[in-house]
Amino acid sequence: MAQWGPPPIATVAHLGVNIHEADPAALPAGLLPADPYFVTLGTIEPRKGHDLLLDVWEVLARQIKHPPTLLICGTRGWNNRAVFDRLDRLPSGGPVREMAGLTDGAVAALVSGAQAMLCPSRAEGFGLPAVEAAARGVPVICNDLPVYREVIGNTPIYLAETCRYQWADAIRALTNKTTTTKSDASHGVFVAPRWQDHFRVVLESV
Repeated sequence: MAQWGPPPIATVAHLGVNIHEADPAALPAGLLPADPYFVTLGTIEPRKGHDLLLDVWEVLARQIKHPPTLLICGTRGWNNRAVFDRLDRLPSGGPVREMAGLTDGAVAALVSGAQAMLCPSRAEGFGLPAVEAAARGVPVICNDLPVYREVIGNTPIYLAETCRYQWADAIRALTNKTTTTKSDASHGVFVAPRWQDHFRVVLESV
């Protein structure tokens, strides 16, 4: 902006995060998988990268006899007919399941028990699903976007969206990780920003 004059003063105030209490009782009967599972959370739209995860699970199905479960939590959005068609063709009882209409408590219960939160987004605002999962000590695998680097630093496992086999390798490694806690798979301890932190930064700048 300097080419048009002195840039305005700007302050970065990361959003506060409310960590919802897990409510397993809100989960539909029979939803919680007995085997290791992974979660991705967000509207099913092109920028969220669900096509990558569907490709990765096809890779896993060729590599191992019983792939882990992928729970796709979120409502269908727009301009994503190719992904919707793939979701409509998923076999009943298969390793990939589409979930919509869950309460915040039910989603929190699923995330808390997951092997990892998967965030293959090609573009993000604040990246709340990754932030909330990291705050629960749940490993995060995400596309290497600047927003994730800024907000959650070295906590996630960063992979490029083009590296489907690296995603499959990381997911397979976390599926088999049973001797240590899930949080050991992350690269650090993450403390989510609180709303009081956000408003303190905002008010100090005025």
